[in-house]
Amino acid sequence: MMQACEKCGSDDVHRVPQPNIQVSIKIRWWQTADLVYYVCTNCGFVELYVADKTMLPRIAEKYPK
Repeated sequence: MMQACEKCGSDDVHRVPQPNIQVSIKIRWWQTADLVYYVCTNCGFVELYVADKTMLPRIAEKYPK
């Protein structure tokens, strides 16, 4: 997703998947939405995205605006 770093403009951005419940969004006790990190190795800026877009409606149902 992230082509260039929003903070420094570098293209040294790396995708780091995190399939771990500690960095996931809990939907139900048995269901989570895994997150993916995008890390700029030039300045250290990090962005998080939901790995599976089909989980987005479930997140919207569970969590208020």
